[in-house]
Amino acid sequence: MSRTDDQEVAVAVASWRLVGAAHTDQGPVRRENQDAFQLVPLPGAGLGLIVADGMGGQNGGREAAEAAVAAATVRLGMPGDGADPLPAVVDLANEAVAGVRRTLGGNPGTTMVAALLTPGHLTVANAGDSRAYLIRGGVARQLTEDHSLVADQVRAGRLGRAEARHDPRRNYVTRALLGDPVAADVTRTETQAGDMVLLCSDGLWGALEDAEIASLLSAGPNLMEAARRIVAAALSAGATDNVTAAVGRVDRA
Repeated sequence: MSRTDDQEVAVAVASWRLVGAAHTDQGPVRRENQDAFQLVPLPGAGLGLIVADGMGGQNGGREAAEAAVAAATVRLGMPGDGADPLPAVVDLANEAVAGVRRTLGGNPGTTMVAALLTPGHLTVANAGDSRAYLIRGGVARQLTEDHSLVADQVRAGRLGRAEARHDPRRNYVTRALLGDPVAADVTRTETQAGDMVLLCSDGLWGALEDAEIASLLSAGPNLMEAARRIVAAALSAGATDNVTAAVGRVDRA
């Protein structure tokens, strides 16, 4: 049976309200769900969102993703010193994956994308091909760059984006949390009332075009329904991997 999980949170920050919802589905093919997620309410400060995708169905992929998310959640909840916490979030998550490797042996690893949403600002860190999008005015803009062989080919002009979606090498990841030193990309952007952020595993974005993502998330005000709707749409579109969506929105209180 397919495993599904949900989470919903809301955070008040001055005259703002940050809401989040997340949903995951094991999908029709995988024997277990190796995606993991967490929404981290930071009262008075913001909303953290985390999605990790255990690597390639390998043994220990689920444990690596869950350990990374657990470590990232703890770090996000620590008192801040004014510095951007996301590099430290990635470092601790990576250390947690190293611990999984020592315990289980083999080569477990995970991709991860983490975001800190506050009124006026969004910071995203990623390693691998789990993505972050900003949805504004019915348009989805990809904030992260995939760390994958196919994405490298697209950036070099040797492969078109349409071809890349069906390239047999598209799941070959070139950067991830594997316990060895890793540098995450960090992206910062401004936010305004009504903006939405989507963090997702490749099971979702691999099945849906950006325009579909924007349309599905903008179809109604209930964020939990939106998260479930977009996961269901990816599965209906033929996704065979685990599919996970974590969605946040900036509202006026």
